[in-house]
Amino acid sequence: RAWVSIPNPNGLPLIATATSDKTVRVYSLRNFTLHSMLEGGHSRSVRSVAWQPAVKNTGTLCLATGSFDATMGIWRRREERFADNEDSDNDDDWEFAIVLEGHDSEVKNVAYSPSGQWLASCSRDKSIWIWEEIGDEGDDEFETVAVLQEHTADVKCVSWRKDDGNGEILASGSYDDTIRFFKGDDEGEWSCISTLEGHAGTVWSLDWEPEVSQKQIPRLLSSSADCTIRVWSKTWECTATLPTAHDLPIYSVSWGKKTGRVVSTGGDGKIVIYEERTKGRTSVGGAIEREWVIVGVLAGGHGPYEINHVTWCTRFDSGKTADGEEMIVTTGDDGVVRAWAL
Repeated sequence: RAWVSIPNPNGLPLIATATSDKTVRVYSLRNFTLHSMLEGGHSRSVRSVAWQPAVKNTGTLCLATGSFDATMGIWRRREERFADNEDSDNDDDWEFAIVLEGHDSEVKNVAYSPSGQWLASCSRDKSIWIWEEIGDEGDDEFETVAVLQEHTADVKCVSWRKDDGNGEILASGSYDDTIRFFKGDDEGEWSCISTLEGHAGTVWSLDWEPEVSQKQIPRLLSSSADCTIRVWSKTWECTATLPTAHDLPIYSVSWGKKTGRVVSTGGDGKIVIYEERTKGRTSVGGAIEREWVIVGVLAGGHGPYEINHVTWCTRFDSGKTADGEEMIVTTGDDGVVRAWAL
């Protein structure tokens, strides 16, 4: 199986795929070929992968991996080696730098905060761990700054909201059907600041609204085993439920940074695209009403197989028509990663 495919957030034409054969494959987005492979760090499936944001000029690419073996891995590669030989597959350039242990069961998701300061992991053991790299460059030393145990069942996903002046916020989704928000205070203590209830099934995926469609504080998007996708406002109320299109659990949603469109996929193998449109005004001088509509549905995106993950991704290949153009990348139980043009 291929579980997730995560584009590099720093403008490099790379995408990393976590797989059930205990490896991570990094592909070039210029020509869709295998660039390199990370292997030998985990004893079971790699379920999740996250790129560290380039917030420091270290000259090093960094990937965090989360595995069913209950551990996390930190992998590093000198960036100049990539620049010199972008599309070659030299696996020796990746170093398995350190293993992070602490979870009692499968690690389901890992995510770096936008600032790069924090690394979050969540697990079947119902906990969320927050890590901080404390060593100097090259030391590879991490500290556990928080173990959060507010969820009452498996934690499926974690997603960071960037600092809006009040600190970075971590959102989590769980098998207990809730979404929770966590935040650290001035003393470095982390706590749950809000719980969102409304889904009638496991919350599988979360994504924050991109700047292209923001009016104020970014909204949160969630998908669930209840076959719904919900939008949550700055007051943490559900302000919209997207039109129904799926008839099996929705494993993944992604909010496009270029167009503001949303794409979803899941157990039914469908790929569905939604768009928020202006409907009108509630009254003279009143608020503008908006509605979500379905603009495209593709059935059987990976044949009869479930699609585990979907993401909007910048195009770097020769077929792109404009800078910043987005495509859709899906990752499936058939072990295949597919790139789609809309």
